[in-house]
Amino acid sequence: MSFAAEHLTAELQPRRASGFAKAWHFVTSLVEGLLGGGIPEDAVDLVILRRETGAEVMRTPADVGSPEYLLEQVNRDLESKTVEEFFAEWRTRDEGS
Repeated sequence: MSFAAEHLTAELQPRRASGFAKAWHFVTSLVEGLLGGGIPEDAVDLVILRRETGAEVMRTPADVGSPEYLLEQVNRDLESKTVEEFFAEWRTRDEGS
């Protein structure tokens, strides 16, 4: 059996944002800083890449709980599941449509 980790890798990357989203993030960060709330952390995405080509095959927000914990979970699944099993578990409903 070939495990997904032989073909795929996972990492956390800064969330891609549109021009409006970047501007909104800057404004809210500035306001938070002025109000003494500190500057919020940037949002990150969990990204699955093909080892051979580096091509991105899946990207999803890593905004539930701890992004690092999510990455650990994904890496465990990559090491214990086939590619088909991995995607059956981790793909969102919207991605397949």
